[in-house]
Amino acid sequence: MDPRNSDFIQLVKWTREQLGVSIPEAHDRIFLDEEVRRLVAARINRDPECRKLALYDIRSHGDQSRFIRDGDRIIFRRNDGQRNV
Repeated sequence: MDPRNSDFIQLVKWTREQLGVSIPEAHDRIFLDEEVRRLVAARINRDPECRKLALYDIRSHGDQSRFIRDGDRIIFRRNDGQRNV
């Protein structure tokens, strides 16, 4: 596994522990950071495992997914990285 993938997993775990939140809530908090969104967006379109997870999110959550397909790319649906609820 690419260490950067495990770094993100560790960030989610740390956020959950520190704030006492669920995984989706941890993602919401993490994606509030513009720099993190930029890095994640780049990884989604470069790393097959990250792309697979983003496509799963699109399939699972439909219009409420935080991602959309834009041609061959996957991008955040909203500029703030939050789910479309």
